[in-house]
Amino acid sequence: MEFEELIELARDSYVGQFVNFADTQLKTYPEGTPEIKVMVAEDSGLYRGLYCADFITVDPEESEAPRIIELAPEEEVTFEPIEVTLGEMEMTVEALSWHDMNLTLVDAPMPHEGGGVQGIEAWFETWFDPEDVNVDLDSRFSGHIHSLIIDGDNLHVDFGTAPVQALIDLLLLIEMNGCAGVKVF
Repeated sequence: MEFEELIELARDSYVGQFVNFADTQLKTYPEGTPEIKVMVAEDSGLYRGLYCADFITVDPEESEAPRIIELAPEEEVTFEPIEVTLGEMEMTVEALSWHDMNLTLVDAPMPHEGGGVQGIEAWFETWFDPEDVNVDLDSRFSGHIHSLIIDGDNLHVDFGTAPVQALIDLLLLIEMNGCAGVKVF
């Protein structure tokens, strides 16, 4: 199976589970809402302190405080590790967990603001869309990533309901920064 097909399969598997999760939560908590963006403590490690919760509700019987409910996917795409070349960058792909993708930059160039990836701010603005500028009113879900954590040369991304293009754009951005390799796990 080709890398592009694996990405599509990983995304489709997760989004299918997300649809079922959202439907189940809405039956249980009709006052709840899927994909709500929240600001969290600066020291949370989340990029710009922003996070998109899978589902938020208030259960008046328990408390008036919002309750965040997260999807724990029951199935993920499994495959033997593969090697992929993107331009001048070599990638080792061990896993593609759409809701919890980890990327380690190998032989990254000198660090820039944003963990060694110049342009990460613009990528985040596009794919997290903090101000909800690019909302498709015909779509049930946001089509945005749910979180980004940058830890040195490690990126941790919950791609949420974002399309495959979000991952492709991130990999192209990393390659354009002169990174020699990436380990995806």
